[in-house]
Amino acid sequence: MKPEKVVFLSIMICYIGFGVINPILAPLIRDVGLEEQHAGWIVSASALVMLLTSPLWGIWSDKLGRKPVMVIGLIGFALSMSIFAALVLVGLRGGINLTLLFILFIASRVLFGLFSPAVISSSQALIADLTPPDKRSSGMALIGAATGIGFLIGPAMGAGLSTIHLVVPIIISAGLSFTVIFLVIYRIPRIAPKQNERHASVSLSRPGMRPYLVVATCLMSTIVMLQVTSGFFIQDKFGFDGKTTALWVGIGLFSTGFMMALVQMTILRKRSLAPRTLLRVGLPIIAVAFLALILAEHISIIIVAFLLFGIGGGFSLPGYKSGVSLSAGEQSQGAAAGLTATAAGIGSLIAPIGGTTLYRLQAELPFWIGLSIIVLLSIYVWSGHVGLNIQVQRDKSGTSKLTA
Repeated sequence: MKPEKVVFLSIMICYIGFGVINPILAPLIRDVGLEEQHAGWIVSASALVMLLTSPLWGIWSDKLGRKPVMVIGLIGFALSMSIFAALVLVGLRGGINLTLLFILFIASRVLFGLFSPAVISSSQALIADLTPPDKRSSGMALIGAATGIGFLIGPAMGAGLSTIHLVVPIIISAGLSFTVIFLVIYRIPRIAPKQNERHASVSLSRPGMRPYLVVATCLMSTIVMLQVTSGFFIQDKFGFDGKTTALWVGIGLFSTGFMMALVQMTILRKRSLAPRTLLRVGLPIIAVAFLALILAEHISIIIVAFLLFGIGGGFSLPGYKSGVSLSAGEQSQGAAAGLTATAAGIGSLIAPIGGTTLYRLQAELPFWIGLSIIVLLSIYVWSGHVGLNIQVQRDKSGTSKLTA
C-alpha cells in the first residue's frame, strides 16, 4: 500500500472518531443527566488543547519526521476514544456523581485534543512533501476527501450503531484507530526531516499566510457550531426522542460527508484550482445551506441543507489548507500544517460554548450568526484583497515558484 493511501486511511479514521460523536452527543448528554452547555464545555476543552498543541506537533513533525509523530498521535487518539467509551457506560448506568462525570468527560476529551493534531498535522505535511506546489490543491483535496469520507462514515456509524447502544460506535472507532497504527508503522517509510531546528517555524508575514488563517478560523467556527448545536435543534424542533435524533443527525452529517468527498474526488483531484477560487465557489454555497437550515419546516429540508454544507465544504476546506501550505514554503510544511490546525482550533474553541449559549437564548440564533460570518467571508474572498492571490508558476527550467 502506497504512503498516500495509508495517510488517506489515517485521516479518514481520525475523522471517523470526530464524526461518530456528533449524532450521539446531544442525546448522550441528556441521557446521562447533563445539559446543553456541558456539551459545549466538553467540546471546547478538546479544542483548547488542540489549539495549544497543534503548532508544536507540526514543528515536531518537521524535526523528528512524519512517521513517528503519526504513530504517537494514533496511539493517543485510540486511547482517548477508549476512555470516553468507558465513561459513557458508567454515566448511562447512573452510578457516578454528575459533576465528577463531567470532569472526567472533559479529561478524556483533553487527551483527544492532545493527540489528534499529531495525526492531522503530520499527515497534511506528508502529503505536502509528496506533491509539487502546482499540484498542492489536488494534494490537499486528498486530505479533504479523507476528511469528508470520515465525516460520512462516522455519523453513519454513530446513528446506526447507536440503535444497539450509544457506546458501540465509540468502541468501533477506537478499534479502527488501533488497527491503522500498524499500517503506518509498516507502510510509511521513515523520511528524513527536511530542516533543522533553526528553521522549524514559519513566518506569519509571508504573503497569504494571515488571510488564509483568518478564513480558516472563521470558517471552522461556523462548522463546529453547526455540529454541536444541530442535534439539539433537530430534537427540539421536531420533538424526536434520543435515538431518532441520533438517526436524523447521522443522516444529515452522512449527507455532508458524502457530498464533501464526492466534490473532492471527482472535481478537485482532477483539476488543481487556485485556493482563492475554491473559497469563492464554496463559501456562498455554505451561506445558502445555513439559510435553508434556518427556514426549514420539514426534516427533508434539513437534509438538503446538510447536502449543501458538504458541497460548500468540499471546495472551501482544501481552499484554505492549500492557501496556507503554499504560503509557508516547501521547507516548513509541518509548521504550516500546525498553524492550519491552530487556526481551526481557535474556531473550535469559541464555537461550542458560544453556540450552546446562543442556542439557550434562541434556537436559531447560532445559525443566524453562522450565516453572517459566512456572508462576510464571501465578501472578503470576492474582494480585491491581494493577500489571497497565491499563484504557482513554473520557470523555464520547470521549477515551481510562488507569486502573490
